[in-house]
Amino acid sequence: MADLWTVLGPIPAETLGHSQIHEHIFVRHTPMADKNPALQLDDFDRSLAELKDYRAGGGAFLADAQPVAAGRDALALERLSRESGVAVAASTGYHLLGFYRPDCWVHALDEEGLYRLYRSELEEGMLPWSGDDARRPETPTAVRAGLVKAAIPAEGAVGRYETLLRAAARAAADCGVPLMMHTEKGAHAPEAVRLCFKMGVPPEKLVVCHVDRQAADFAPHDAVAALGVYLDYDTIGRFKYHSDEEEVALIRHMADRGWGDRLLLALDTTAQRLAAYGGEIGLRYLLDTFYPRLAEAGFSAGELSLFSTGNCRRLFAG
Repeated sequence: MADLWTVLGPIPAETLGHSQIHEHIFVRHTPMADKNPALQLDDFDRSLAELKDYRAGGGAFLADAQPVAAGRDALALERLSRESGVAVAASTGYHLLGFYRPDCWVHALDEEGLYRLYRSELEEGMLPWSGDDARRPETPTAVRAGLVKAAIPAEGAVGRYETLLRAAARAAADCGVPLMMHTEKGAHAPEAVRLCFKMGVPPEKLVVCHVDRQAADFAPHDAVAALGVYLDYDTIGRFKYHSDEEEVALIRHMADRGWGDRLLLALDTTAQRLAAYGGEIGLRYLLDTFYPRLAEAGFSAGELSLFSTGNCRRLFAG
């Protein structure tokens, strides 16, 4: 099986244990934190305590979904992984435009410039966090990204977002790494997925996130799954959207439709949801609470193993 790149270097995908594909464990200040302070997680000791607790509970791997110039700190992620024992894959790519200051240097890049940036972070090393959003750091770190983050707003991949998505998809396709795409409850996801296919991303390397922020209507989930991509269900324990019981019913529907081998479970953590930051649950919530709930609902050990480990291994192995 192919290697995947973590912040500490390459590891065989087949060695992954319990995995969570979409988390945020250390994020510097961004403009979005002015609106929602829970989107800033820059207390190193608290982040380390959270990761150590996750490791003690059986957590082995996670992907951090914060991309370049949007509060990501590559060197902090490297140190957190080393000191906690949790394998961490970092993201290049882009987030919603609200995460960037108006004078951020990435706004000046065209599609080709964005593509070269993302590819260099995958093949050479990620740019460091500098605290000066207006100036691009000159010297990259030796820490490489392991996947590409993309994001589309509710209106879909239009305008600047189309340019960003094209560049991100090209970089993921050319480097053979997963592309993980933020959506607003799956709105316009099929069109964005088809654009990624056009750029060369195969279905087995594409993850569509947050469709489960609504769990009552199965139709959007069926439409995305029918394209052969993975779905990241990360609204578990996020009760402002729906209950865990509704999430269980959604996962049961998807498994019964034959799409259990395309489901990835995570928490999309913020400071409000990390126990070490005083939050409501913590990175261990899947391990301690939700997987036992799935077992009680009749999911087999084999199905739980797919959600926890097997599907993520296959995503990175290709």
